Amino acid sequence: MNIKSTTESGTSTYVGNFDELTGICDGFGPAYSPKPDYLKIPALKTQSVHIKASINDVDYGMSNVATAEDARQKAFALLPPLATRVLAAATVLGLPDVVLVRIKEVVRKIRGDRAKPIKVEPLLEDEEPKKHISVSQKSFNEQIEHFHQLITYVAPHPEYAPTEDDLTVPSLRKLKDKMGITNDGAREANRILDDARDKRNALLYAPGTGMMDTALAVKEYVKAAFGTRSPQYKAVKSISFKNKKF
Repeated sequence: MNIKSTTESGTSTYVGNFDELTGICDGFGPAYSPKPDYLKIPALKTQSVHIKASINDVDYGMSNVATAEDARQKAFALLPPLATRVLAAATVLGLPDVVLVRIKEVVRKIRGDRAKPIKVEPLLEDEEPKKHISVSQKSFNEQIEHFHQLITYVAPHPEYAPTEDDLTVPSLRKLKDKMGITNDGAREANRILDDARDKRNALLYAPGTGMMDTALAVKEYVKAAFGTRSPQYKAVKSISFKNKKF
């Protein structure tokens, strides 16, 4: 079950429609008397409360994701320029050439540079341009691994002793730890949001028990109880509900 395309505004509209439907049916008084308990007014009101709580959980989760991803983005944004400076410092401080080659390679990966430019072939008539697979290797996990490699290349060499504090090995390790923490935080915030959305979508769209099926069943009951030409059915007929595959 992955209904990730559900828009928050659309969800709120349907919940508002559900409350409107419940209120109209409540106004029918004792004449509204469905046999199934889940169609009775108290059950409809309880269902609305649960759905609104789940929507609040999604909203809260979205806020947490935005905060966590912003913190991660800021931490990771420091890496490419810092890696370039580490390479420059390692060069000036006289690290062995074989080590510098390795550092250059990992810095290239951190910066997302291509080892060689892509050769662009001329297109034939009516031919679509080819989409090249990104080789930037700039996913967050990969960036942490590349940074770890960079630190392991410079750490064993006593001559790598820059006077700039943020280039020292302890500072590099501190930044790597911060990147790991912010990456874990962003992943956990997204996991919690996914769980909240799954719960919300179940409350909305689960066959037979979701709000959408309940609303459609209420309208069918009103049709059966009062008739298609009745003012009661006309009052609920146009209230919109659209179910989705669950």
